[in-house]
Amino acid sequence: MGRAFDVKNRSCRACPAVILLSVLSVVGCAGRPNRVNPEQYATHIKVLASDELAGRGIGTPGIDLAAGYIAGQFASIGIEPAGDNGTYFQKFEATTGSRLTDAYEFSLTGGDVVPERAVNYAPFSFSNNDAFDGDVVFAGYGLVDAERKHDDYKDSDVAGKIVLVLRRAPASWGDDGGGFNRAGSFQSKVYTAKEKKAAAVLVVDRQEDDNKLMPFDGRSGRGYGLPAFHVTRELADAMLLAGGLGTLAELQATADKGESVSKPLPGVHLKGVAGVEPVKVDIRNVVGMIRGEGPHADEYVVIGAHYDHLGFTEPQFMFGPRRPEGGEPPKPEIHNGADDNASGTAGVIEAGRVLTARRPLKRSVLLLAFTGEESGLWGSKHFVEHSPVPPDQMVAMLNMDMIGRLDGEKQVLQVFGTKAADEFETMIPRLVDDAKMKLRADPSALGPSDHTSFYTKKIPSVHFFTGLHQDYHKPGDDTDKVNASGGARVTDVVVAMADEIIRADGRPTYHEVKERADLFGSTDQSSGSPGGRSFRVVMGIMPGYASGGDVPGMAIDGVAPGGPAEKAGLKGEDRIIRMGTSTVNNIEDYMAALRNAKPGDVVDVVVNRDGKEMTLPVTLSGR
Repeated sequence: MGRAFDVKNRSCRACPAVILLSVLSVVGCAGRPNRVNPEQYATHIKVLASDELAGRGIGTPGIDLAAGYIAGQFASIGIEPAGDNGTYFQKFEATTGSRLTDAYEFSLTGGDVVPERAVNYAPFSFSNNDAFDGDVVFAGYGLVDAERKHDDYKDSDVAGKIVLVLRRAPASWGDDGGGFNRAGSFQSKVYTAKEKKAAAVLVVDRQEDDNKLMPFDGRSGRGYGLPAFHVTRELADAMLLAGGLGTLAELQATADKGESVSKPLPGVHLKGVAGVEPVKVDIRNVVGMIRGEGPHADEYVVIGAHYDHLGFTEPQFMFGPRRPEGGEPPKPEIHNGADDNASGTAGVIEAGRVLTARRPLKRSVLLLAFTGEESGLWGSKHFVEHSPVPPDQMVAMLNMDMIGRLDGEKQVLQVFGTKAADEFETMIPRLVDDAKMKLRADPSALGPSDHTSFYTKKIPSVHFFTGLHQDYHKPGDDTDKVNASGGARVTDVVVAMADEIIRADGRPTYHEVKERADLFGSTDQSSGSPGGRSFRVVMGIMPGYASGGDVPGMAIDGVAPGGPAEKAGLKGEDRIIRMGTSTVNNIEDYMAALRNAKPGDVVDVVVNRDGKEMTLPVTLSGR
């Protein structure tokens, strides 16, 4: 049984000087290794998951230090740069969030309150910046639910108007667990108003809520497609009284009984713009190459891991932030991401060291540290679309994501994609057995990590993983809990697999797997919510998380064989433009279009394929 190699982190403040010393110390004991050294492996985690790097969040100095450290390690080992312009870096621009500007307006006609930003109204971080100018309509809770036969819009035409709605849902509706009701979410309200062609949405707290404006938090960078504002009860009351509807408390009491309260507010008019703009930053993958020799030197084995993490943010529950019942939101903390994924990044560096010592190699090796995985596989998607080598010359992709928590007693290594190539089905069990570990195999290489970006391009791909734990996406994912000797052993398995593929006469034979990997035990990538609250229906696609910029629609990164989408004729790289009456431009639009769907529903999906629009009826299936 392997014993955990403990690495204490909190006392290590990895300033640039310490990072440099770490580089030199690792270089000094390099030699010609045949196996991964646990102490060297641990050193990388100690640096990458130090407090000084502040969790390696996108667009922060910490992630830039991490990229520099990885590139420095590549250089010291003798790995060639394979990024832009002879460097180790492949740069690209990403929208990482949004921010408030001074270019805003919120002019109210009717009512005796003068709106003032941050006093009685505030833009939501998911607001867009479209200008709006229209009459105000009160729409109760702003909900449409066919099962409950409830429609707050049935007697109202809100096209081009500003909709004022109550927050959440009536208490009688209950919740979906943990005090959350999907129908009453901000997203659902905004998308429903958008489907009704409203120009903007105002959300006001119920009487039982705290009537505090939500602070602007623009870190997500995801807009819901309409100008959206949180307003105080005082401002809402002023508009309601001016429109002759009475007080908000009276209207809520009526709405809570299930009665309709939706009515226009005569004489109440609102004009404005939120003053929200996107935040764009340059981010970068780190790319190195060990060049092969001979007739197969132009074929590449890819070894990769993402090096980004969550940065300085609020602690999360299992798969999302949650506010304690009746309490204040948790305060931001550093999320060092020692297992997720300093462990995998350390594996890439040390795999590169071992394979470099084994030159000459029959095939070339690409060593990749991806950025933006936590935001939606940004780095790996960008790489396969802008690779320095043709994707059809990549013979395999080996991904290490969270390999630092191997259980010393159980010795279980999870591998996703064991049937992603015909040869993998026997190769992987043999290599894991040789390493004295137990294999937990999943045949599919479609899952929420970077190997998926390669597998959807028909590149045989696998994901090595030592399991989920209670510190996932929490501050507790720190170096003192990493089993470095276990992570080094997992990396040895990756090296052994890479070496076997490098030296084989033929390349692995791609195999398309119908099943989808289930990393979390409750994941449905086709619903667009890995690790989140799952939907009741499956469409059978891998939705594109990356923004298409000015290109309308949401890209389909992959289509599940035998699923509803494939049966309807959808293909990978189609762009979904509309679903039913809903316009789709991003993952949020897609999720919203499915939020009320039921198994058996037929949805007309409009896609753009090679510049031409076509409509394909998709019959949704149950989960």
